Amino acid sequence: MLSNISGPGQQFLSGLATVQAAINQAQQQVSSGLKVSVASDAPDEVSAILQLHANIQTNAQVTENLSNVQGEVSTADQSLSSAATILDQAQTLASQGLGLTENAASRATLGSQVQGLLQQLVGISQTTFEGRFIFSGDSDQTPSYQYDATTQSATRLQVSASTRQIADTSGQTFPVGLSANQIFDVRDSSDQPTSGNVFAALTAVSTALNANDTTGLQTAAASLQRASTYLDQQQTFYGNAENQITAAQTEASSQNVSLQTSLGNLVDADAASSIVQLQQGATNLQAAMAAYSKVPQTTLFDTLK
Repeated sequence: MLSNISGPGQQFLSGLATVQAAINQAQQQVSSGLKVSVASDAPDEVSAILQLHANIQTNAQVTENLSNVQGEVSTADQSLSSAATILDQAQTLASQGLGLTENAASRATLGSQVQGLLQQLVGISQTTFEGRFIFSGDSDQTPSYQYDATTQSATRLQVSASTRQIADTSGQTFPVGLSANQIFDVRDSSDQPTSGNVFAALTAVSTALNANDTTGLQTAAASLQRASTYLDQQQTFYGNAENQITAAQTEASSQNVSLQTSLGNLVDADAASSIVQLQQGATNLQAAMAAYSKVPQTTLFDTLK
């Protein structure tokens, strides 16, 4: 190894290495589009970059969760809209049954139609979305009700609360579901149907029609009206949930743009600036080589003399 390189020679080699390093850095930025590829490129900014990556990942997960639950809530809303239509039809049949021209036979026919509506309503309580019974609360692998053709009634299979909630980008959570027990079969502390009980109201109308009981039918029709109002309130819950999900998605999208912009400011290269640096480095390298070629050189043989 030769150790007698002159001071100017050493300075030249050092300067050459600096120019080459600048060229390599500019070349890397141009090819990758990044000014920070490894921690050593910007050690003071590593913490901020890692935090931004973590925030972006969290935001992406929140967005995915919101998207997943959006379809379920929309399905629930549409199902309750169908349920409301069924109750409207039942009210029409109850009003028809109170007509003075109706008799026991015609009322029994109407009662049979109401039974069909009750069966449809039980079917709605069994609505599924992606393999889950969306009105079965926290026990969503089985339905909460089934229609019993023998007793012509809705049979309760389970009581399950709905505690599921979804988080927005701020970490705040809000509920996204109700159980069939709450929606169709609301009861008091003694487990007795209340005035908003949809299944009980339909059953009462059917029973009165089949019994040709106009007095009972008037009472049942009034109960059905209250049940219809109650059902509308439950559907409003889902409308509000849809609005909250949409607002949360909008906020998540806005935050994603902000986070990506902040990350880009830290790690993305300025393409135009990198190209200029690359060109300048190449020019400097050529100039240095040309200048050094004009400096008188001392060969090994000159050293040995």
